[in-house]
Amino acid sequence: MENELVERVRSFISVGDRYVEKRNFELAYDSYLDALYAIAAIVAYRETGQLMPVRELKPFLRVKHPEIYELVKKYSEIVSFDEATVSALRDEVVELIRMMNLPSPEK
Repeated sequence: MENELVERVRSFISVGDRYVEKRNFELAYDSYLDALYAIAAIVAYRETGQLMPVRELKPFLRVKHPEIYELVKKYSEIVSFDEATVSALRDEVVELIRMMNLPSPEK
């Protein structure tokens, strides 16, 4: 299951990168945010052996992984999507991937 989640993260990042190339920052943002949620799901799955819906995932993260919770909270509250914001979100996602020793999304 974890491998499938990792593949989803990679796919979300790839889709986000294509949207950035097209300068569609809102859809890129959505893709990178989906990648962040998938990473959070991997963290929860590693610890519990279960996939959690978002409504359960956020409280789990708040208690067990406040640093990831803060990223999810920060980026899920943004309503204006520009290149700088999208780039910052992507950078945070890639750094989180690196910290978790997941395969790099970079080509």
